[in-house]
Amino acid sequence: MAVLTVVATYVLIVLGGTVRATGSGTACPDWPLCQGQLVPPAETKVMIEYSHRLLASVVGFLILGTLFWGWRTYREHRLFTGGAVAVVLLLAGQVILGGITVKTETAASVVALHLAIALTLLTLLIVIALATFVLESGRTFPAVTGGVGGLARRFWALPISLLGVTFALIIVGAFVSQTGAGLVYPDWPLFNGKLVSAGGRLADLHYAHRMLAAIAGVLVIGFAWQIWDEDRRPLLVVATGLALLLFIAQALVGAANIWLELTTSVRILHLALASAVWAVLVFALAYRHLVPPGHLSIPESHA
Repeated sequence: MAVLTVVATYVLIVLGGTVRATGSGTACPDWPLCQGQLVPPAETKVMIEYSHRLLASVVGFLILGTLFWGWRTYREHRLFTGGAVAVVLLLAGQVILGGITVKTETAASVVALHLAIALTLLTLLIVIALATFVLESGRTFPAVTGGVGGLARRFWALPISLLGVTFALIIVGAFVSQTGAGLVYPDWPLFNGKLVSAGGRLADLHYAHRMLAAIAGVLVIGFAWQIWDEDRRPLLVVATGLALLLFIAQALVGAANIWLELTTSVRILHLALASAVWAVLVFALAYRHLVPPGHLSIPESHA
């Protein structure tokens, strides 16, 4: 159930991007009904928005079911108590914000906050799903050793910086999309043939998005190298390698957005890849610190 919830949440985020890319956010001008009906007319944009709302309902029940199961089984772990409370609060806020998004006619700041909460929810759900694999196998989480300061300097600084920059990159991308800044510059990787922003709100917003992408690219490479140098567990190596490949694909699709003048399918793929990069990075970091070496094999006591 935990894995299904993670997958469904990712699909919901991508479907939300589809709503944004197709301009379907105002196809249902009311909430929670759509055009005053429980089952609205079968029009393309209406069905895209309506599908997003239906899937959001399904994901909500999956999240609550997963949390209830986790709390009943592992209530002694703070991850399934404090984490569950955080997820429920975020879920409630997300539902309310979904209605506000409609009422404000998809204002950029509201859409960006909606996406930020969705990514935070996805993060917590990935951690909870991974934790269930560890606990279900009869193992415990590895202890943190080496001192907080030393650990932060040796390992945490790079991945946390990477997650922070990647999160900012995705949210700024939402602002770029909603404010119409996507085609401020008609070329890539330069900016009207220059290396600096021409100035102005939309131009600077677009420029910031690309600069964040460049910084994130360097950090992804650094994180992959750090994993290869310090922890070569196969699944972890595959995850970081996948994150790097997905990021490269994301950068190329971002360029294609400009070259193809924001074709709808390319815009949807851009967000899908961005969310996938985020999910894989979260998984890699959570796996590195939650899963003890040699996990994923069945302990003798359970054989």
